[in-house]
Amino acid sequence: MTAGFVLPTLVAVGLVCAMGLIDWRLRPRLALPVLLTSMVVAATGLLLVVSGAATGFVLGPARSTSLLEWCRVIPLHHRVPPVVGVASLATLATVGWRVSRVLRTRRHAIRSVDPDARISIIDRAEPVAHALPTRTGCVVVSTGLLAALAPAERRAVFAHERAHLRLGHHRHVLVGELCVAVLPPLRRLADQLRHATERAADEAAAAHVNDRAVVARAIGLVALGPQLIGVPGLGGGSVPRRVEALLWPDREDLAGKRVSAIAVGMVVLAGLAVGVQLHHFGGLIDHLCNSTS
Repeated sequence: MTAGFVLPTLVAVGLVCAMGLIDWRLRPRLALPVLLTSMVVAATGLLLVVSGAATGFVLGPARSTSLLEWCRVIPLHHRVPPVVGVASLATLATVGWRVSRVLRTRRHAIRSVDPDARISIIDRAEPVAHALPTRTGCVVVSTGLLAALAPAERRAVFAHERAHLRLGHHRHVLVGELCVAVLPPLRRLADQLRHATERAADEAAAAHVNDRAVVARAIGLVALGPQLIGVPGLGGGSVPRRVEALLWPDREDLAGKRVSAIAVGMVVLAGLAVGVQLHHFGGLIDHLCNSTS
């Protein structure tokens, strides 16, 4: 394995993980594509390197056998050291398990409600509110939450969750959680991504009920309840910041054009690094099974 094969991904992963150390405070419309793209870039780059190393390790011993006589050139063009090969296989197995856990949790939540229901009320004392992307889109709320809310606050909760479904936030949150499953240091970016989805839904709910204070009160109540993995819910993100942004929108500290440009620039650099990785990997695949030497 050569350093040139690994270096582009190290650059991309390093840049994206460094982004997680910064609280970007981007506007939701910009935060969603920037944060999600950066996470996908880093996770994809890591998977390319690990899968390439694992493939080279598994197929390496077969080069001298008739098993792969039709395919003489393996990825990396070099033998993969046993330590690297075993570590790559173990990493792939761990990633597979973590990804399946996220998908199982989300699938279990979706299957727990009627696929044709638009509202599902569960008998729980805890304040629960989240949106499930079923066939018709279902808003799940608990009896404990409904009992604690005034009629206007209930309307705000349903407007918020409907906004999640309408804006496709369940996809953003799911992809973010899958990226974290591949690369756990991306958790901080995933939290910022979830916060951006909640802020977008907050504003949509506030516009629907025409009362920002009502939405803020509902958020404060739901924040005490549990949150599901890979599913958007009213209590996600930084609740104090969301409440402050609703009650005092002029105080919301959003990044200016310069900071936004820096964030976009870091994502572009990470994307270029993985682009080099893809080009490198694509060249190897192009030679794979096409070389007669």
